[in-house]
This record gives sequence, structure tokens and C-alpha cells, in this order.
Amino acid sequence: MAVAVALAGLVTVLVQGAVSDSSTCNNQTGFRYQFTECDESGGRWRVSVPSATACFNSPPPPPTRVSDCTPSCKPGRFFNLTSLSCSKCPAGSYSLGGGQVFDEWAKVPNGFQVVTEPFKTSFLNVKRLGADINCDDFGWQPRGEVLSSAGGPCSSALVYAVHLVEHGKLMFEYQNTNPDVLFKFLPQDDQCQQLVGLEDSTWPALTKEGEWKNITVPLKKGLNVLHWKTIGMDLHTGKAVLIKRIEISGVAYTSSCTPCKAGTYSHSAQSRCRRCAVNTHSQRGASQCQPCNKKTEYAPRGSPKCYKRQPCSSADYYELHSPCVLNKTRLEYHWVEPKICREDLPGAETLPPSGSEKPCPPCSPGMQHGDSLKCEFCGRGAFSDGTARCQACPPNTAPDYGYHLTSWSSLPPDVTATCMSFDNVGCSSSKSWQAAGDHVHSGRGQADGVYLVLSLVVAGFRSAGGVQNGAARQVGDVSFSFEVDCKRDCEFAFMQSTEDTQLSVVKSWTGRQERQRFTYPITHNTSYTFSWVFQKMGWDEAMTVLSSSRLYDRDMVRIYSINVTNTIDGGAASCLPCPQGTKDQSCVPCPPGHYVEAAGGGSRCVRCPPDTVVMGPLSYGRDSCQPCGPGLSSSDGERCTTSCKANVSSRVFDFSRLNKPFPIEGSTLFTASGTQYFHLFNMSLCGGAQATCKNNVSYHDDGVDRAVVAESFLCRSTVVPAHGEDGSRQSYSVQSVSLADHLLGVTEELQLGDAEVYPEFRPKSTDSLDLHLFFTSPFSTRACPNGRSATVTVRYNPERPGNGTVLLPSRCPDGTCDGCIFHFLWETALAGPACLETDYVVVKGECEGGQQELHYLPPKNCIAPQTLSEQTRKVACKTHLPFTIQVTIVGAVSFALCFFLLLCHFYKKNQNLEYKYMKLVKSAGSKDQDGNMVLPSAESCALDEGEEDDVQIHQGRTTSGGLFSRIKHLANDKVRNPLEVMQLAEHQPLT
Repeated sequence: MAVAVALAGLVTVLVQGAVSDSSTCNNQTGFRYQFTECDESGGRWRVSVPSATACFNSPPPPPTRVSDCTPSCKPGRFFNLTSLSCSKCPAGSYSLGGGQVFDEWAKVPNGFQVVTEPFKTSFLNVKRLGADINCDDFGWQPRGEVLSSAGGPCSSALVYAVHLVEHGKLMFEYQNTNPDVLFKFLPQDDQCQQLVGLEDSTWPALTKEGEWKNITVPLKKGLNVLHWKTIGMDLHTGKAVLIKRIEISGVAYTSSCTPCKAGTYSHSAQSRCRRCAVNTHSQRGASQCQPCNKKTEYAPRGSPKCYKRQPCSSADYYELHSPCVLNKTRLEYHWVEPKICREDLPGAETLPPSGSEKPCPPCSPGMQHGDSLKCEFCGRGAFSDGTARCQACPPNTAPDYGYHLTSWSSLPPDVTATCMSFDNVGCSSSKSWQAAGDHVHSGRGQADGVYLVLSLVVAGFRSAGGVQNGAARQVGDVSFSFEVDCKRDCEFAFMQSTEDTQLSVVKSWTGRQERQRFTYPITHNTSYTFSWVFQKMGWDEAMTVLSSSRLYDRDMVRIYSINVTNTIDGGAASCLPCPQGTKDQSCVPCPPGHYVEAAGGGSRCVRCPPDTVVMGPLSYGRDSCQPCGPGLSSSDGERCTTSCKANVSSRVFDFSRLNKPFPIEGSTLFTASGTQYFHLFNMSLCGGAQATCKNNVSYHDDGVDRAVVAESFLCRSTVVPAHGEDGSRQSYSVQSVSLADHLLGVTEELQLGDAEVYPEFRPKSTDSLDLHLFFTSPFSTRACPNGRSATVTVRYNPERPGNGTVLLPSRCPDGTCDGCIFHFLWETALAGPACLETDYVVVKGECEGGQQELHYLPPKNCIAPQTLSEQTRKVACKTHLPFTIQVTIVGAVSFALCFFLLLCHFYKKNQNLEYKYMKLVKSAGSKDQDGNMVLPSAESCALDEGEEDDVQIHQGRTTSGGLFSRIKHLANDKVRNPLEVMQLAEHQPLT
């Protein structure tokens, strides 16, 4: 208490010093008041601060003690700091009392903070994709009437911290039509913990186009930190998340009331401002709206000013066929409402008179003029071309139901037209779509920023659908002919929704479009709502203009025809022959796996060949039967399945033990602030038990259980880790999608059609025996127009026990590099090719007792069969050599003996030649008269008749020859002939 008094006194002294040299201050207007901080006793002081820059010689009012630190007032009142009491708001302003409201978004209000960040690790990594993306373009941005965030490959958070002096509540109004953007609301306390009991509001539900929803949550006393976060899941930008209004109650007092916006007004003590009525206007802070000159001016509802009425033109009226009476109709003209033009100005057009009567135009095929003289669909079992009355189909035929809308004298049954705006101001009483005989066009008289919606409800289709050879089987199609005539970047979109999915854009066009036809195949049999939506300017531009402006009233889209085929409702323009007769005015279908074949002027049902399939009960011709993919078979003619076994290099690859779903956690994904997300995959190869991905957070609030989103061979969920109320870890699973609805084939080839194995997962050696499974989900999405596909490589690895390990590409840690094509490598010891006996290394033991052990050493790239599981086998053996080996040995010995004899023969021949040479040497002892040695003439080098062959020559101390020569030498020593054999010692002369 003493500290507070001292502080108040100090402030007074400082103020007095500050004004001592200034002009005289008025105690009422020369000062502004403010409170000191609350002290430990729960009170505080009100002190005065001079508000003028030149006042003197007048002391400020003394500090005033206030015992309540948390004063608050009722709605429509403010806390008057002068009287220290609650006062009524003056006219032209409003107040929530102890609350705050934010509904003007010319800029981001004070106190709000916007944090926009790119993802660090994801297949959306913009640096790796080479995309030049500025995340500021996707974050929360003020748009005048709303605050918007487009998502994209970024995360953007809108943060506001507010201190409540008592328990209060938060209400915010939003619109979110884009399922590709995660929209999360997270209220936290001063410990950064999520407020308990608000989990149901964490993920706001999706809304329809133009629809606004409110979320109200209680807030506790003290500091509350509020987060509105958007997280884009792809590079594409669709409709942005919009916030139009934020209200917070329970805050401290408000010391002033908020002036009403232009176009609104309020009386005294109001908590809201009201919009001005049509043909009135107001400026900011108005207590009432001022009327416009009704003759020369006009103003839409909530207008800040009056607009001058222009001369009437052909754009201010439209033509309409009057209802048929006695098969007669006439062309009538009506002013666009509300009428904002003048007929009395020079050059103004007047309303044309109605035309003369003429016969009613024909109805669309499948329809006839009913009792109300409007076109109605034919009854069950009947058909019509639109020009004649409906008639029953002939026997053994059935109506070919559909929607063939070509005549537009009025809107057909099941077709509705609506107008939706951001603030329920831009839509007028005029028709949003107007029939014009040969076409229907978007209506006039609506504001530029509204959505003009034409919708057609189709109950379902007659075919079952499915997937055939990787392509989605059509159950029907939607086609329409249109043209767009506009001056600016108007937008025309074709959209669809089902019982299980929200409204989504199929195709959109921007700007002027020449007349063209668009066809969209339907691949899923369910009830649909098809919508054609036109907006005269983009949603972002519409946020910056007056919500009721009509600057582009002449812009429109014209639809000339709408055709939906093979439906179960609508009308029939013709009848189809039935191969098995009819029942309940429809064909009795062929049994599953059969096709219709023409026979004898009629038709019959024929079963498809084995391992082929046919889609639909009325498939005509043998070509309707399509073969299954590699490694697949079909026994019922309806679908191709795998037995969980396949052939790889003449080996049976068994992966039947991988018949249960297997979860795979993708790479962790972070934003710069540390927010964590990751993808969770669920895979089932055999398909016996399908993989299931669930959302534990619902985007819908229609009471329908939509938790199970995807059931297929492979699916994916986006998981956001969080903490439970008790502090335990839990996760939010959102955006569950199917990645593989259909198995294309099971093969050892690296490519199947357009799909191929990721290079990183291809075999590194030629002896690798991998199996590749190719999957597809051919249904088109905005992010993947050609559908999604996946390849799973199964590799036997005995070092991966249990279910093994699933690996993702190192460069694409989310399993995909583009968000549409996925790759996985599953290494496991439970699946692999069976080893053949030729694959084993066989080691033979000794033959003992007529038995011999064979030891088999299995290779590492295959699984041993049961017959070789012990890796040892005993076989009978014999101790004597086999006959073939005996014959081989005898032959070898005989060859060796013959070779030895030949060797001896040629050796003796060589010795005889040596003998002749020695004789020449011996006879060289004579000399001529000069003392030179004279050699006798050679007689012959051959043996004379009778000469012996066995002659041993000794030269010096060396004896030539082998064992036989030595024996011969010993024998010759006993009967040596000195005249014929001569031994010469070394250096001994010849004579």
C-alpha cells in the first residue's frame, strides 16, 4: 500500500513539474487518465497525465484510489475513467462491455502477430523442387472484409494474446472450403498448454462454398494465447481459409466505444451496429442512415454512399418464356431487380413488349409436357425423344436413363439455382440463374462478388465401377457445353460432392471462354451433386470491393446443354436390349464375369475366359473381357487377385506371411518454429486384410460418422503429435487418403506399363531375386490429375527378423518426390524365393557302411524348402569303383604303356646316330705332308648291313645314356672289340 501511494505521489510531482512551464490546463479536457498497476492489496490508483502540449499554472487532479482492479461493464457501455463508473455508449458507436471485437481487416489489428514459415523436411521442399515460392504470399493477409490464408507449401499462424479479468468466451466466424489445407485452432494458457475440453474445436469443420460457420469456446481467467494455423499440403493453391469476425469477452474494461463502420448505424447503448437499409447510406460513426434521392440515386443495403442511377439499357432486363398454356407460350421481358436504372433519361431503353404466342418448344429428351404444362421426366419403363409423349419400352428392353438437358424454357426437375455471398448482402431477389430457351445463363441483378450456383442432384448410376488394368472403370460421365462472356478475370467452375466428400472443384476456367464442351468421367457409383458456380471476380478481389457492388452486371456464363449418362434416375431417350429379359422396368443383368453377345437377332450372356475380368453387368462383346496383370489370376471374372505367391527366375516367391497390414512412419516434417508433422502409411500386400487409415478428427459436423476414410492396399494419414488432457502423448490423424486401390501386377520385371521401380531400390547384383508389386489409385484429384501409383519391392533379407523393415527413398523421405508416385522397399525374412537344389553348395562325406552324408550349404538370397530344412541328407554308396571308372583306369594305363615303348624306340634311334659321329672322330688321325690332319671321306651315316645297333660311346669321364645304357655298357666291357670301340681320355692325342 505504501509503495502504491508513493508511486502515485511521484507521478503527481512529475506531472506538476512537467506542466509548471506550460499553459493552463483544463481539468476536464487537458488531462487523460490511466491506472497504475494493481498492488498486493488488490487496488490501484487513477492518475492524470496532461494531454495538451502547452498548458501551465494549473495543477493536475490528485490521484484517486480505486479498490477494484478488474472493473467491467455490460454490453453497450464503457468504463468512464473520469467518473470511475460505467456509462452508456453514445449513438453511432457500440461496445461489448468487457470484450473486444475485430471485424475490420484493412490491416492486421494491433496485438495480432502473423508467423509464416516453409516446411524444412517434406516432399513439399520447395528448394528441392526448384520452385521460387515466397511463403508471405500464402500467409494470413488482410482483405478488407476478411482475413485470409491460402495455405500452399507453407505454415502460417495468426497469434493473439489476451488477458481476461474474468471467465469469458471467444467466438470467431470462418469459411474453409479447401480440404487440402489443414485449418487448426489452438487456444493455450500462460504455460503454453492447450486449454482442457476444447479438443472438438481444434479442427474446424469444412464449409460449403459461400457458407459461414461460427465456433464459440470458453476461455479461462488470466492469459490466453489464441492460434489460428493453416498448413498447406501441396504446392497448389485453392480457396483460402477466411476469418470474418473475432469476438472476445471477459477482458478488462473498455474506456471508449467503437464507432460504427460506414454503411451502419447504432442508437445509444448498443452492442452491435446495424446495416443501413436499401437506398440509404451512412458515414462512420453515424447514429442513423440518410436516405438517397429515390429518383436519381440508389444504394444497396449497407452502403456508405449513394450511387447515381444510369440510363436503362438491355443489360437491365431479361427475357423469359411464359408457362405453356394450351401448348402456347410467349416471350416476356422483366426488369432486373432491384431496378437501379432510369427510363426517363435521354438514350434510355424501355422494357420491350411481350412477344406473340408461339408453340411451346420441345422438352429435353426423356421428358414430356406434364399436367402443369412444364417439362417432366417420363415415368419408369418409358422413354421419349422430347418431341412426343412418353411411351413404354418394347419387350426385352429397358430404358437407358440419364439427364439430357437441351431445352431451357424453365429449370428442369432436380436442377436448382442459388446465390451465396460473404455477408448475405450481395444477393438480390432476382433469379441467380435464368432459363433462356436454348440455354440457361447466370442471372443479372446480383453483386459482383457473390457465387451463382446451378446444381443437379443425381441419385446414382447403373454400373458398379471399379478398376480395370490400372484404369478406373467408368460408371457414367457428365458433359456440358458452355461459354463465358466477361470483361475481367471472372471465374467459372464445375464442382462435385457426394455423401462422403465435401464439395470439390473438378475444373475451373478464368476469363472469357469461347463456346466449348467439357466431359468428366464418373468412376465411383454413389449419389452426386454436380454444381456449376460463377463469380464475376476472383474471391481476393471481391474482398476489396463493396459487397453489394454491381459493376459487371453484364458478365455471365451460358450453359447450352448438360448430359449425364447411365443413371438410375432422370429420363430415358431410348431403350436398350436385355440379354435375359427385364424386371422392374430394368434389364436383368448377366451373372458376374459374363458379357453380352449378340446371337440370332437377340443377345445372350457368355462367360469370360479364365483369368480375365469384365466390369459391369451390361458389357457387350468379347473384348469386354480383359486379362489380369502378371502374377494375378481371376476365378470369378470380376476381379484379379494374387495368391501371395509368384514366380521369380523359376522360383516360387512366397509372401503369404505378409498378409497383415503393416504401419510405416514417414519422415518427420518441421516448420521453422518446430511444429511437427509426419505421414503415417499403412500397407497390406496380399489384400486379405485391407489397410485402413482413419481420421480421429472430423472435418464435418453433420452427425455422420466419417472416421474411416480409406481402405485399400496402401493408404496414408497426416499425423499431428499433441498432448492429452492428462499430459499423455496423443496424435491427431487427418487427411487420410488411399494411395493404392488396385493391384496391377506382381512380377520380377522392373517396369510395368508406365510404372517403374525407383532406381535406388533396384537390385545391386545379378543374383538378387526381388519381387515388385505395382499398385495404382487411378481416381483423379486436383493435386494428382492422373491419379496416384505405388511400387513395393520385396527383398528377402535373413538379417531382418519379424516383419522386417520398410525403407523409403533417401532423397524423398516421405516416400514420394512429387506427391503422386510412391516407392517402398520391404526387406524381410518372412518373404522370399524358395531355393532350388541347384542353388545349394553340396559337401559329400565318406562312404561308410554303404551310407554317405551330403551336407547342403544354403545361399543367402533364397529360403530353404522344407525338404532341405535339416541341411543334411544320407544317401547309399558303394566301396568298389563304378564300371565307368574302371574302364577309364584301364584305358589310361594302356595309353601310358604304349607311350613308354615308343619313347624307348626313338631313344635307340638317337643313340645310333651318336655312334656314327664317333666313328668319324676316330678315323680322323692321319695327317698330310704339311702336318695337317686329313679326314677320310665319309662313307655313310647309316648303319652298314650287319652292324649292331647297341653301341655305347664313352667320351672322357662322362657316360651318356640312362639305366638301360649302363646295363648295355657293362655287358660290352666283357666282349669289347678294341678295333671298334675306343675310349679317349681328356687331352689324349688321337695317335
